[in-house]
This record gives sequence, C-alpha cells and structure tokens, in this order.
Amino acid sequence: MAIRSGRMERILLCSGKYFVLAALVFLCACNVSYLEKFGEFDTAQGNYEEALKDYSKAIRYNPKNPEPHAARGYVYQKMGRHDEAIADYTKAIELDPTDDELYLIRGVAYSLKGNQDQAIVDYSKAIEIDSRNADAYFNRAQAYEAKGNAEQAVKDYQGAARLGSSRAQGVLMGRKIAW
Repeated sequence: MAIRSGRMERILLCSGKYFVLAALVFLCACNVSYLEKFGEFDTAQGNYEEALKDYSKAIRYNPKNPEPHAARGYVYQKMGRHDEAIADYTKAIELDPTDDELYLIRGVAYSLKGNQDQAIVDYSKAIEIDSRNADAYFNRAQAYEAKGNAEQAVKDYQGAARLGSSRAQGVLMGRKIAW
C-alpha cells in the first residue's frame, strides 16, 4: 500500500503542477486582453504615456501577439514618434506577415515621416495580400502624388474608387476624371 500511495502522491503532484500552469496561461491571456482594453481607453482619452505602458505590459506578457505591437505603434504615431511606430509595426509584421492592414499602417507612418518610396512599397505589399484594399490604393495614390507621379496616382485613385472609396471618388470628381 505504501508504494501505491507514493505513486498516487506523485500523480497528484504532477497533475497539480499542470493545473497551476494552465491557470497561469489563462490569467496571462486575460491580463493581455485587459491591458489592451486599457490601452485603447487611454489612447482615446489622449493619455498616450499610460497607453504606452499598457501596451508594453501586454507585449511583455505575450510577445508573440502582433496586436499590442501594432497598437503601441499607433500610439507612437499619434505622438509624432514615427521611428518608434515603424519599429513596432515592423515587429507586428514579423509576427503576422499576412496581415495587409499592418503594411497599410506602416506605410502611413513612412508617409508621415516623408519616406514616400518605402510607403509605396508597404502599400503595394498590402495590395498584393488583399487586392480589394481600397485604402491601400488610395494611400499609394497620395504617395505617388507626393513624389510628383500624377499618372500613377490617378491609376491608384481610380482603383480605389472602383473599390468604393468615397475619398478617391471625390478626388477624381474634383478633377473631372472618370473611374
């Protein structure tokens, strides 16, 4: 009987460890969600420093999740800290290279920084991933226009307009160009 009770204790001890580990994983996942919600709230309130702290904690708890990286990048972008925004967007893209929206928002950061060439590369990648991304066409048109390439800009405005972008349709109507 002594052998069996020792064996039973080891089984219970092992299963208890697995239970604690599962509970910790669950709590971390919940914690990350709460931190992301706090970050969204702080960002909406203009409390950017607090939002950065919230998203940084979320990243620390779950570094393989691209969402808090992208969200923190957005906060950096709102603060005019474009290099840090681009770094966070780049990390998010490394974690999920199939998300066209990540390329789109990094392209915006490059555009705001004045790097239209890199913005065009990112908008093009977003379009490659999802050819129905009207915002990518519209933003790429603006980047081409900023570079003085009116012909390519019009083509992208037309592409965005055909996909339903009211902003692109407005630009084209103002210029009396069909789409």
